[in-house]
Amino acid sequence: EVDVVVAPCRGFQSAEATLGEYVNQVLPVVIFAISEAELSSSDENELREIKEKFSLPIFFFRVPELGVELISPKKPENEKSSLYCQLMDLEYLSTNHCSCGAPSPDADAQSMLVEQFEKLRLLSTFSRQVLQKHLVEAATSLNEVHCRCLNIFINQAFDMQRDLQITPKRLEYTRKKENELYESLMNIANRKQEEMKDMIIETLNNMKEELLEDAANMEFKDIIIPENGEPVSSKDIKCCIKQIQELIISRLNQAVANKLISSVDYLRESFVGTLERCLKSLEESWEVSVHPARSLEKSKDVSVHITSNYLKQVWWLKWLSRIIIQRITWVSPPAITSDWKRKVAQDAIESLSASKLAKSICSQFRTRLNSSHEAFAASLRQV
Repeated sequence: EVDVVVAPCRGFQSAEATLGEYVNQVLPVVIFAISEAELSSSDENELREIKEKFSLPIFFFRVPELGVELISPKKPENEKSSLYCQLMDLEYLSTNHCSCGAPSPDADAQSMLVEQFEKLRLLSTFSRQVLQKHLVEAATSLNEVHCRCLNIFINQAFDMQRDLQITPKRLEYTRKKENELYESLMNIANRKQEEMKDMIIETLNNMKEELLEDAANMEFKDIIIPENGEPVSSKDIKCCIKQIQELIISRLNQAVANKLISSVDYLRESFVGTLERCLKSLEESWEVSVHPARSLEKSKDVSVHITSNYLKQVWWLKWLSRIIIQRITWVSPPAITSDWKRKVAQDAIESLSASKLAKSICSQFRTRLNSSHEAFAASLRQV
C-alpha cells in the first residue's frame, strides 16, 4: 500500500509544492536524490523551504555516476564529504545523531545521508523510523485525549459527590427559611385582625371628606346625564350608584393595602432575601441540566409576593360590594346632582363594616398563605 511520487522538474513545480499536496493526506517518507558531489544553490534553497514548512526527516541518497563501480571504496571514518557538511549547515544532519541508520536514543526519526550505493538498503530502516515517529505522535495525541476525558469524568464525579453532600443541606436550609417566613406571616394574620379593624376605621375617617368630594365631582362613564337636572331612568341610577361604590372601594382598598404592606415590609430583608438567595444557589447547582428548581422559584414567588403584590390585589372587593347597601329607595327617580352623588357616597361609607373587612382580609390572607406554603413544600419534595 505504498505510492511512489516523483516530483516534477523544478522548472515545472517545486518539490515543496509537491509535498504540500500530499503531506496532509499520507504518511510521507521523503527521499532526496543527489547526482552531484555538492548541493547546488537551488537545491539548498529548496531544502530550506521544505525544512521551514514541513520539518520532515529526509533520506538523502548520493546517486553514483554512470560508469562508476557500484561498490564505492571505503573512506576514512573521520573524513566527511562536502555534501555532508552542507547538510550539517542546513541542520538536516547533526553530530549528536548517527547518519548511518542506527536508531537514535530518543526514538525520533532523523534525516540520513547515504553516499554508497550498497547502503541503499538503509531506506528500509529509515522508513521504519519515520513510521514509528508517526505512530508515537498519534499515540501521544490519543493519550492526551484519554487524559482529558478521564479528568472530565473525575471532576464530574467529585462535583457530583459534593452536590450529594451539599444539596440536601441547602434544601433543608431553604425549607427552614420558608417555614420561618410562613410562620411569621401567619402570626401577623392571626394577631393583626384588631389592628386592621382600627386601621380601616382610621383610614375611613381620614379619607371620608376626600372620598365625598371626589364622589361629588365624579364624571360617570357610559351614562348621559341631562344638564337641565331632569331625572334619569332607574337603570342609569343603579349604574351611577355602582360607579360611586367602586370609586370608594378602589380608593379605600389602595390606602389600606399600602398600610398593610408597610406593616410587613421588614420581612423583605430578613426572610424573603434569604429565601431568594437559597433558591438562586439551588438553581445554579442545576445550571447545566433541566432546572428542577424552577418549580421552587415559581412557588417561592407566591410566598414572597404575599407580602406585596397579594396585598395590592382587591381581596375584599366582593366583601365590600356585598355589605354596601346596593339599593337606595326613592319615591321617584332623582336628578343626578353633586348633592345626590355625595349622599350616595355617604351612605356607602356608613354601610362599611370595619370588623367584617378585617376578618375577611385575614381569612383570605391565611388561605392564600396556606396554599402557597403547600405548593412550595410540594416543589421542594419533588426536587
